Amino acid sequence: MKRRTVVLLLGGKERTVLQPVLGRPLGAYALEAATRLGPDAVLVFAGAGADQNKWEGLIESVETGTPVFLLPAGKRPARNLAFLPAALVTARAILEKYPERDVLVVPADRPLLRDRTLKALVRAHVAKGSSLTFLSGAGETGLAGVMVLRSSDVFPLLRPVPRVRAAAGFEDLARRLTKAGKKVGFFLCPDEGEILPAGDSVAVGRAARELRRRKNEMLARRGVVFLDPSSAWIDWAAEIGPRTVVYPSVVIEGPTRIGGDGRIFPHVHIMSSTLGARVRVLSSTVMEDTVLENDVQVGPFSRFRPKTRVCRGAKVGNFVEMKNTVFGPGSKAQHLSYVGDSTVEEGVNVGAGTITCNYDGVSKNPTRIGAGAFIGSGTELVAPVTVGRGAYIAAGSTITKDVTAGALAIARARQVEKPGWVLERVRARKSGRRGGKP
Repeated sequence: MKRRTVVLLLGGKERTVLQPVLGRPLGAYALEAATRLGPDAVLVFAGAGADQNKWEGLIESVETGTPVFLLPAGKRPARNLAFLPAALVTARAILEKYPERDVLVVPADRPLLRDRTLKALVRAHVAKGSSLTFLSGAGETGLAGVMVLRSSDVFPLLRPVPRVRAAAGFEDLARRLTKAGKKVGFFLCPDEGEILPAGDSVAVGRAARELRRRKNEMLARRGVVFLDPSSAWIDWAAEIGPRTVVYPSVVIEGPTRIGGDGRIFPHVHIMSSTLGARVRVLSSTVMEDTVLENDVQVGPFSRFRPKTRVCRGAKVGNFVEMKNTVFGPGSKAQHLSYVGDSTVEEGVNVGAGTITCNYDGVSKNPTRIGAGAFIGSGTELVAPVTVGRGAYIAAGSTITKDVTAGALAIARARQVEKPGWVLERVRARKSGRRGGKP
C-alpha cells in the first residue's frame, strides 16, 4: 500500500475480550488480523479501569512484527471511553509521530475478522480518496465497529462527546467530515459474520466454534486428516504434520508440535508437548510438557506429567504414569506402573506394577536403570537407587540398594507354606475355638 497505516485496537468488555479461546485471549484474533496488514504501528486502547497486565499478555500472545503501544488507561471509567474520539484523543501523542497516515480502527471484540477483509477495506478507502470509510454490514453493524480514517482530516474535527451511544458518535463525526467537504464511504463486508461482536458468553461460544473450524480446516489443507473435525479442539498455536490422523474428541493445547504420519486416537488430551514422526497416541492418554520422539507408542490410558521424554521406539502402555523421566530408546513399560524422577536407558523392560518410590516424605529422589535391565512385575525401587546394565530384578522385590550390572536381585520375604492350615482353621471354628494351630 502506498499510504501507510496505523492500527488502533479498541478494547471492549474485558470479560469477553480477555477470555481464552483456543489458547489465547479472544481479542488476540482481531489484533493478529490487523497486524497482517504490515502497519507502521499498533496502538491498543484498553480503556479506563483496564487491567494493564492482562492486556500486555494479550499483546504478547501475537507476534506482531511492528511496534505496539498500550495506551495508558484512565483512573475513572466513563461511558464514552469505548467511543472513537476518546481513543483518538488519548492516542494523539503517538499518532502525531506518524503524520499523514490512515488509522485502521478495529474493536478487539471482533475475533472473526479476516486480514483479507481489512486489506480490502483499506484499499477501497485509499482508492476513493475518502477521509472515513466504514466496514458495513446489515443495518448499523458496521457503524459501531470497524473503520479506516485519514488522521490529517479527522484530528482537526475531534471533540469529546460524553454520554452518547458509540454509533451516534460515529454519525456525528461523519456529518462533520461531510460538512467540511470530505468524503465518507462504506465498504460492504463480504461475510457479515466477521463483524459480529463477541460481547457475551453466547457470542464467545459462537466465535470459538468458528475459530475452531478455521484452525482445523487450515491444518487439513496442510495434509492433516480429521476423522471428525467438529469434535477436535486444536489450539491456534499448535502444529500437526501431514498425514497424521486425528480421531474424534481430541484436545490439543498450547504450542504443541506433532510430526507427520502419526495417529492421535479418541479422547486424547495433549498440552504443550512435542511429538515426533510416526507417533501413536492411543485412546484416553493425557500428557503435559512431554516429548515423544519418533516411532513411539503410548497408551491407552497413559499419563505423562511435565518434564518427561519418551525416546525413539519406546512403548508405554495401559495405566502407566511418568513424571520428570527420560525413558530410553526401545524400552517398554506396558502395564500399571509409575516411573517418576527416573532415567531409564535403552532396551529396558519394566514389568507390570513396577513403582519407583521417589518421595521419602521430604524430597524427591532419582532412580537410574541401566540399558537392557529387566524389572520384574510388582517391583518397588526405593530411590535413590541404581540398577546396573543388564541386571534382573525378581518379581515382587523391594529394592533399597544399588544393583550391580548383570546381577539378579531378589528382595522379598521367603515363602512359607503350612499344609492343612485351612482345614484346621475350619474345624477350630466349628468347635468354638478362636483359630487353628500356629
